[in-house]
Amino acid sequence: MEPLSWTGPFDDRIITAALDDELEEYRLLAYLQRMDEQYREHKLYPWLDDLDRRIGQLRGLVQRGEALNAQLAGEVIGLDFVRGELVRRPAAKLQHWTSVQRVLERTLPPLITAREKGQELRDSLNERIRVEPVGVVPLDAREGWLLLRQRNEAVVYAYSLPLVREVDPPDRHRLVRTRYFATWTLGLSSTYEHIKAELARTGPLPNPATFAFESDISLPRIETFLPLAKLITYELVSREPV
Repeated sequence: MEPLSWTGPFDDRIITAALDDELEEYRLLAYLQRMDEQYREHKLYPWLDDLDRRIGQLRGLVQRGEALNAQLAGEVIGLDFVRGELVRRPAAKLQHWTSVQRVLERTLPPLITAREKGQELRDSLNERIRVEPVGVVPLDAREGWLLLRQRNEAVVYAYSLPLVREVDPPDRHRLVRTRYFATWTLGLSSTYEHIKAELARTGPLPNPATFAFESDISLPRIETFLPLAKLITYELVSREPV
C-alpha cells in the first residue's frame, strides 16, 4: 500500500539525472502536511510503517554513499617510507553524491520528527485502550479472538502468532495476524462471555484465548484501534508461557 502521493527523493531510485531541489521540497512539505492531517484524525497506520520504511531507505543510502567515498582512491602525492605505503590526496566527493547528501540533510530530520510525533501519539492513544481477558486464558494463547468494542458493537477478529518470534521486532503489530470474523451487537443477552461461548461452539478451538478491547475515545478501527490491539496482544501473549 502506498498511503501518500510523495515517493520521497530516492524511494525508487538512487540518483536522478536532474534533481529539482525546489520540487522535492514542495513534495516533502505536502507529505508532512498530509501526515499531520492523519495524526489529527488519530490515524496511525500504515503511516508510521511508511515513515519507518522511508527513513530506513534514506539512512541506508547515507551509509552506502559514505562507504563508496571511502573506497575512492585519491591522487598519489608521495610515499610514506615508515609505513611503506603511498600517500594520496583525499579524493574529492562525487558531484552527484554532494547533491544527494544535501537533499538527505534536508529530508531526514523532518521525517524523523514526524515519526517521533506519531510514536508519541501512538503511546498516548494506547493509554486510552482498556483490555481484559474474557474467561480463562489457556496456557497456549498463540491463537484466539480479539473483540474490539465500539459503542454497542463488538467486532470480532481471529488472531494468530507464529511459533517462532523475534525477541524485539520493530513492528510487533505485524507479527499478529488477524482475520475479520463477525460483528456482534452487545446487550443484556449478548455479553463478552456469550460471544466467547458461541465462538468456542462454532470455532476450531474448544477454549480459545479471547481478549476484549475498549477505548474511552472514538478511534479509527482499521488505522488505529486494530493495530494497537494487535500490539497489546503481542505483549500479553509474549509474556505467557508457551
